[in-house]
Amino acid sequence: MGQKKIQGRKWTLLVPGQIMGLIFLSLASFLGAAEKINTSYITITPGPSLIWVAKDAGMFQKQGLDATIIFISGSVRGIQAILAGEIPIGEGGGPGLASAKLAGGDLVAIAGNINVLPYYLVVHPGIKKPEDLKGKMGASHIAGTTAEFALRVGLKRMGLDPAKDVTLRPLGGTIDRMVALQKGIVQFTVATEAGKVMAEKLGFPTLIDLATLQIPFPQNGVYASTRFVRERPEIVRRYVKAYVEAIHFFKTRKEDTIRIMRKYSRVEDRKTLEEAWEWHARYFPEAPYPPLEGYRLILQDMATTVPKAAKANAGEFIDTRFVKELEDSGFIKSLYGK
Repeated sequence: MGQKKIQGRKWTLLVPGQIMGLIFLSLASFLGAAEKINTSYITITPGPSLIWVAKDAGMFQKQGLDATIIFISGSVRGIQAILAGEIPIGEGGGPGLASAKLAGGDLVAIAGNINVLPYYLVVHPGIKKPEDLKGKMGASHIAGTTAEFALRVGLKRMGLDPAKDVTLRPLGGTIDRMVALQKGIVQFTVATEAGKVMAEKLGFPTLIDLATLQIPFPQNGVYASTRFVRERPEIVRRYVKAYVEAIHFFKTRKEDTIRIMRKYSRVEDRKTLEEAWEWHARYFPEAPYPPLEGYRLILQDMATTVPKAAKANAGEFIDTRFVKELEDSGFIKSLYGK
């Protein structure tokens, strides 16, 4: 664009795009830089983490959060990172929170994205009914993880005593458990949707779908220290708003979501990604309240070995105000055109 002199002064004429750029920079300066925050996800299995979507689809940025997302393997380690102050807010599982809280940990659940027990019991082809599991060895995750809890609860629902009727061996995450199943080291384990697809490809059928039992359970949610919630409620509020928007994006933008899942999980198989999307799109709640009944179930299960759990108030494990604000304001309904 040319330059023009008016009354001895040189003026630079700006095109509309340049003008808008200056306005944007002025607003950014006025509003201040985005709040930097570290947040964590606990699994690379396709589907469960909405943090991937909130980051890559721009929800965090929209809410003024410059989020660095960090992978921390397993809900127990994820919650330990929050307790240590390394991560102010991030994803985790209910059993880990309950254990930490009962031990005096400064922690609370502020959202829940999978509020039923979302596991499948996958078995050696020779096992046809629950009674066939007696005397067999199963692969579990480490103590306190959601997979470990799911396996024990699932066995109880089938009328089996996990401490007497079977032997459970802690072997780690989904891949480790699938390898043990394939090598014949164990005869059964639990897996989420993506793990079930993997098991079926290896020739291991599903004996029972625990999700169909609709067992209330905080499988995956958002956790923070109560101190952080108290001192930085506006950051928590913006984070939860971004999380709610990420759920809407996940449910309504299938192909974009599958691309994001492929990036972080590094799973290329289309069937695995599509089935993971379908399952989670069905079970993710529009209003992601942390499930009170799920925490009551965990405390009830823990009470047999941790007497303190029997007297604990599950209501103190959750803080629903941030999701409630979004629901009461009509924000969540507006996302879905209701």
